[in-house]
Amino acid sequence: MTTPPGGPYGQDPYGTNPYGQGPYSGGQPPGGGYPYPPPGGQYPQGPANPYAAGGYPPQPPFTQPGQQVPPGWSGGPYPPGQPPRGPRSKAPWLILAGIAVLGVIVLAVILVIGLSSGNKSTKPSPSAAPSSTGAPTSQPTNSDQTATGCTPNVSGGEKPLTGGPITAGKLSFPTNATPPGWTPFSDDQSPNLIGAVGVGQEVPNAKGWMMLAEIAETNFVTSMDVAAQASKLMDCVANGAGYAQAQPTLGPKKTSSTTVDGVKAARVDAEITIADKSIGVKGDSVIIIAVNTQPVTIFMGASPIGDAKSAALINGVIAALKVGS
Repeated sequence: MTTPPGGPYGQDPYGTNPYGQGPYSGGQPPGGGYPYPPPGGQYPQGPANPYAAGGYPPQPPFTQPGQQVPPGWSGGPYPPGQPPRGPRSKAPWLILAGIAVLGVIVLAVILVIGLSSGNKSTKPSPSAAPSSTGAPTSQPTNSDQTATGCTPNVSGGEKPLTGGPITAGKLSFPTNATPPGWTPFSDDQSPNLIGAVGVGQEVPNAKGWMMLAEIAETNFVTSMDVAAQASKLMDCVANGAGYAQAQPTLGPKKTSSTTVDGVKAARVDAEITIADKSIGVKGDSVIIIAVNTQPVTIFMGASPIGDAKSAALINGVIAALKVGS
């Protein structure tokens, strides 16, 4: 509600009223007599109450303990000064109470978890004990050993570093087993081989032909013995990618038992002749040795038919073969 012109107090008890003469400076204020009698005992009569009809209704004076009502105050909701405070909100107390309850719950959960962990047995589970009926470590299973016949090459090995050993599975030979000029390679073409690597050299005076010495693991099933694997691999090589464009023919196979670094092995010798005369060679003398490792590893050497010097180099690599543990 807005204040009437001139203010509600008349003459300011603390100084001159900045609004001049008010409508109640000499007469009786609205709503009845003055709260304090003037000197002399009688109130002077003033003009009629300008708010008698429809003006501001008189309000009883209100004081707080120890507060003096200023002269000329006609009443209202609050006297000058600080108004009375309303009831304080209970929200902060409710929040604090909620936090306290939550803390108690969290502490209880932590204690329950701690007690449960402390009561657990530290003994190993019976299922963790090694089984005495498991497969022996000397017969590892390998999902790559699934072939009973010819298959494409499984993978070439990582190309050996020049001067480093040539290794596939448990079989290896040093690069110096061949003379300088033989180059390390990775074989991803020969059938049934896994991780095949070796060294090779181009055959002089031949068109795109090379002699080689390489090793690899086989993908034949473990039930095939080394003699069967060596013989079958010779068939697969003769019909594989290495001779596919040269019209090959596999001659008689010669199978023998041998050892490699003291380990049982089987050797197969055969000639693979070619009908393509443009290459400049008759074909290859091929040696395949299957070594009884787990899984089975093989050595394969090929040199031109009738080239005794190259054949001696291949036999030198065979003598240098080593079987790792």
